Amino acid sequence: MLFRLIFYCVFAYMAWRFVRWLLTPSPASRDRAARRAAAMVRCETCGTFITQTSALVVGGRDFCSRQCLEQKARQV
Repeated sequence: MLFRLIFYCVFAYMAWRFVRWLLTPSPASRDRAARRAAAMVRCETCGTFITQTSALVVGGRDFCSRQCLEQKARQV
């Protein structure tokens, strides 16, 4: 009887770990997401590095702010 209880407990624990393993994202996918979020680009006007998600992209060029965009437009 005790052997059966131990067996069921071990089996339940292994099933729980397996389901948890299936539902968690792999470390490789977490690393890719972190790299994508942390990609840095350089502002065309002032040269400041900013994250790609916060950059203003106009005509394929990256700018850190509206002021840098306007300054570059005045130079051209």
